[in-house]
Amino acid sequence: MRLSTCLKRPKSDVALLLSLLLFSSLSSVTLARGDESEVASFNLQSYAPSKIIISYTYTNNFSVTDVSSIGQSLYTITSGPTSIEFKAEDVDQYTFTVEIKYGVTVTQSIQIAVFSSGYAPEGIQLNVKDNVRLKFTLTVTEETSYPSAQDVAEQVVLQVANQLSEFRTQTTEIVDTQTRNIEMQWLLVGFTMAVSVAFVIILVFWVYPHLRRLQRGPL
Repeated sequence: MRLSTCLKRPKSDVALLLSLLLFSSLSSVTLARGDESEVASFNLQSYAPSKIIISYTYTNNFSVTDVSSIGQSLYTITSGPTSIEFKAEDVDQYTFTVEIKYGVTVTQSIQIAVFSSGYAPEGIQLNVKDNVRLKFTLTVTEETSYPSAQDVAEQVVLQVANQLSEFRTQTTEIVDTQTRNIEMQWLLVGFTMAVSVAFVIILVFWVYPHLRRLQRGPL
């Protein structure tokens, strides 16, 4: 078994990668025949972290070549006589080619499992009877996250609590304002009554006696 961890090695043909045609985790598979091998091209999409496992009949003549990614992303390749694993942790677009060869004609079903985040793997079965070359384009993206029912309920409760608190504050301010207005009105009423009483006292005890003296004339 061979284990290799590689960083992206930029290539001039990265800009010519195939456009993605999304279909669940698997987008497209194209079959053809080369000079000595059956050729299959895979255009795949998955969420990070992503992993592809290719399982095949025992052989020591296998290889993983032409590995590249658009960004400086870390990927891991683990290969052995019966399987090859390509693992990508980062959001990026990866390309690589797998070649599986035999000294004699071998009829088999190659199994390809695509793991996307925590979801169950998507499977592909490829029936071949010769050497095979598999070309992969894998686009890894972030999984779209949605709030859970509990998160939504907590947000609603928090919003209602904030609105109630705001309503309570506004109500308290209105009551305080009305209380101050009532107190001011009572002060005005008291002042008016005091002025009225004072006017009556002056009228009774000073103005009226003075007028009576004037009416009587000098003695």
